[in-house]
Amino acid sequence: MFSVDLYFSFRSPYSYFILPRIIDLRDHYDVNINFKLVYPLAIREPHFFHGKNAFTYFIPKTFDYFLQAKKLGMKFKAPKPDPINQNMLTGKISNNQPLIFDLCHLGQSMCNRNLGIEFAYEISNSIFGGKKDWHTDNHLFSICSKLKVDFEEIRNSSKINEKNIIKEIESNQNEQLSIGHHGVPLTVYKDKFFFGQDKFDKLINELRRDGLKYL
Repeated sequence: MFSVDLYFSFRSPYSYFILPRIIDLRDHYDVNINFKLVYPLAIREPHFFHGKNAFTYFIPKTFDYFLQAKKLGMKFKAPKPDPINQNMLTGKISNNQPLIFDLCHLGQSMCNRNLGIEFAYEISNSIFGGKKDWHTDNHLFSICSKLKVDFEEIRNSSKINEKNIIKEIESNQNEQLSIGHHGVPLTVYKDKFFFGQDKFDKLINELRRDGLKYL
């Protein structure tokens, strides 16, 4: 069986864009996907946003999100709310982050139950597919119910095991940096990494060279 690592962030629209193809690759071909959740860049490397503001970064990026969504036939809406509390005019990241850590820790708990990709797919479709108030308990409960997971149990487990969960996510981040890149989505096959959802075809070409029968 082929094995591919996927480094993924819940705040990244490009991570959202690649997921359907990754799931198809896993479900219809002989490819194991090692799902590696990382904190968003605003948490891992806040200095990345120094000097970036609405005009130099966020508006051009948003145009590209809509363009890529159209090419892929996917929905894209600005998150309501954004998983990261950040001023889009100035780029300043707030010290108060009420959503992202709980979301990531819940996601890592799902990874530990071999449901990381499934949860990422459902929540990413909510965040970037136009679901308002995707962060509410009612909505998270419905996602967990769809995946046959007890929401209250896994949320409590995430809080109880928070220290270990943080270590697991940080371990993924260290692995990612050791590979040679900090961006997401990042797919890794053997000794090669492919940064961005637009590099999916290059990943497939590498797998084909090794015998993957991909249509």
